[in-house]
Amino acid sequence: MRDENTPPLPGWIEDAYQPIERHLWADTKQNSVTHQQATQLISKANPDFNSADIDHALDYLLNRGWLYTVDERLFVTEYQNVGSTESNN
Repeated sequence: MRDENTPPLPGWIEDAYQPIERHLWADTKQNSVTHQQATQLISKANPDFNSADIDHALDYLLNRGWLYTVDERLFVTEYQNVGSTESNN
């Protein structure tokens, strides 16, 4: 679980996190993604990210509790940005 006292995500890490969160929020039949799916989602949304950037972002998100793994699948700990993102569209 994320610590509520932690600072907000750095902008480029948030850019990696949002496509995963949006994808899982939009797909009511799916509540997790594989590492490969997460990599593809991030890469599609951020074509300027290389594989090292994506791996670093995923490690950051896992280590700070934004994502967690179960049986090699990634889950969002707590949805944060979807509502605010949707209201801006």
